[in-house]
Amino acid sequence: MTIRFKRLGALFALLSVMLFVGCSEPEPEMAYQLQLSTHGLGFDAEGGTLKIAVTPHPDTAEWRVDNANPAEWVEIEVTEGAINVTAEPNSESSSRTTSFSVVSPTNLFEAVKITLSQEAATAATLEVVAPEEYLFDSAASSYTFGVRSNVEWTIEDNAEWLTVAAEYEAQRATIAVEANDGEVEREAEVRITAGDRVYIIDIKQDTHANNPYYRLLGNWEITASKWFYSPNGSLNSLDYAPNPTDYYLLFKLDEVEYGKTLIMRDFLYPGTELEVRYDATTGGIVIPFGWTVLSYDVFCYVTLVSSTQFSYASMEVEALPNDECTALTLNLPTVDGFNYVGFGLWTYDESGNKVAVGSNYRPTMFPMGNVQLVKKSE
Repeated sequence: MTIRFKRLGALFALLSVMLFVGCSEPEPEMAYQLQLSTHGLGFDAEGGTLKIAVTPHPDTAEWRVDNANPAEWVEIEVTEGAINVTAEPNSESSSRTTSFSVVSPTNLFEAVKITLSQEAATAATLEVVAPEEYLFDSAASSYTFGVRSNVEWTIEDNAEWLTVAAEYEAQRATIAVEANDGEVEREAEVRITAGDRVYIIDIKQDTHANNPYYRLLGNWEITASKWFYSPNGSLNSLDYAPNPTDYYLLFKLDEVEYGKTLIMRDFLYPGTELEVRYDATTGGIVIPFGWTVLSYDVFCYVTLVSSTQFSYASMEVEALPNDECTALTLNLPTVDGFNYVGFGLWTYDESGNKVAVGSNYRPTMFPMGNVQLVKKSE
């Protein structure tokens, strides 16, 4: 029995020691902590606003942002329980980083560093479907062209007499100019910018005096190096030297619709009015032969290759100007490299048959050179 009590006493002593150890003072907890939703923010090139939630321990309710070296592209706003960070769009070709810290005014916790980063801008592309130089004539008009880019683009000008407009959804832009009534050619610059890409269009506007459409207005004469006359409707080789005052050699060009059409008055016969088309590309006119007025028909004559007979046909003939716009050369059709076309005036005899009262040809056997319309001095 004695031994049993000794053993129980030893056991009691051991339990007492263990109980004493278990009831000792606890280790200090990490009470001065600050809970952040993240320690870093990443922005894409377009920028924007991101939020960091801040949850402080009750004993460390006070905290603030320390931004000793603020970056120009970042704006930080502190609200209750959060930090809002706004990054501007990055137009540079390289990424960028910065940081700030969250600190305790009473130094109850160590500063927490927040890292900010932003991606580099996407390499900008810019495609402008317009020439680097564009010439307007003297009239008020506009020019629309395509603009394609993978980033936002802008268009601007440096002159009061023109305006620019962008249509982003349609991917196009328009330049509009006022009429130039002065005697001096105008110059301006239109700049399209997309990121670091720039496209410049040099704009010029001609004067009224140099406007190719207006230069066509006035009195003209039909000329050729050699003429032939066919009073009986059959081809012959008689040389004909017309009097410049003959009515069918003189006509007048008047304006109808600017830049589109004109009227040839008294062409080949007094009182006739033939509307012709203006060709802005060449600066000349397109004459539609094959019309009837005052019982007279005006056609192009087409001679047959194997005979001296000819027929008449309806066709459009270009009249191309020289550099000074003082002469228009008829671009008559050819057959196998030879010219077989002329033009003239038909009328009717008492029997109802057509008779050529005035005509000229360029067949191989009777070469007459180019038929030209020459402008008369006013």
